[in-house]
Amino acid sequence: MLSLFVLLPLVALAGAASLQPHIQHLTARETAVESPVEISPRIIDGYDVQGVDNVPYLVSLSLTRATYTHQCGGVLIAKSWIVTAGHCVEGVRSFNGDILGMPVYAGVSNRSNVTVAQVRHVDFASVHRSFNGNAGSDNIALLHVSQPFVYSARVQQIALPDVEEDYAGKLVTAYGWGLTDVEGDEFSKQLQYAFAPLLENSQCELLLPTDAPLTSKQVCSSVKTCYGDGGTPLVYWPIDGPAELVALGSWSYMPCGYANRPTVYTAVSSYVGWIYATIAAYYQLN
Repeated sequence: MLSLFVLLPLVALAGAASLQPHIQHLTARETAVESPVEISPRIIDGYDVQGVDNVPYLVSLSLTRATYTHQCGGVLIAKSWIVTAGHCVEGVRSFNGDILGMPVYAGVSNRSNVTVAQVRHVDFASVHRSFNGNAGSDNIALLHVSQPFVYSARVQQIALPDVEEDYAGKLVTAYGWGLTDVEGDEFSKQLQYAFAPLLENSQCELLLPTDAPLTSKQVCSSVKTCYGDGGTPLVYWPIDGPAELVALGSWSYMPCGYANRPTVYTAVSSYVGWIYATIAAYYQLN
């Protein structure tokens, strides 16, 4: 039986009908029959986050402008800047024809009530030029919003890691509104979290098939994430200092948590230089 993997999906769920292993952005759910396919977090076996002020840097990216439809997560790194997965941005472009104008919701814990959210709209997006839709490519993107968010107890930025900082072995927490049940068909309304030590890459390689597209710019967690958790963060809480952004939900095998295979994340420490360079270039041109 061939294994299939996919990027942490968008709005809906999907199984893979192809007989060849491949990656895809999922927009509709089919039945995955004996096809271990991919990715990202209820967080499965997770817990409810009590209060959005515990995760004030997490945002929800809406697929459509007219109605709030959670597609992916993102992370606030400055008042006007969000970092997310590249496949999330490309998914919106594919669905809407453009990323500009996409609503971003901050200050949300329970998605059934977004009246308290701060809503901003994307006016600039930069997907890493080496991202090509494959799981092994540079799955990261930056979004700029036309009006800055207003910081409060519910809305704050997260600290970026140092360049090439290694979090292996440290306890990290995953957050997301994705599926909480492999057989489910609706994203979680209540924000979920789960935690586990970040795996060493050598450990991750042992838990994945030999042909898995794991790179040195990716990290693995045994937390079982699922559809709807693309772009959501892995966070490290140091004893002293603010929370640090370790990684962003990228890809995994399906069904979610299949054979206890780990979820693979984009290691943000590998892209700190790209983030700063992209932001600097934006302000030089605008």
